[in-house]
Amino acid sequence: MKDKVQKQALEAVRLSRPEAYDGHTEFDRMTPGQRLAWLDEATMFVFNQGAATKKKKIGKLKSW
Repeated sequence: MKDKVQKQALEAVRLSRPEAYDGHTEFDRMTPGQRLAWLDEATMFVFNQGAATKKKKIGKLKSW
């Protein structure tokens, strides 16, 4: 499962546009390590949101 998440994260970064880093995160001022940490946190947020959505859908199916 970790490999799948990593592949999805790399794909999201690859598909991202410069506008995604427009300064509100000060991404351009971060060190490479800080950038990786920021991307890691963003990836985990997206992953957890997907997991939460799946749990909600499953819960709705079980509740009827």
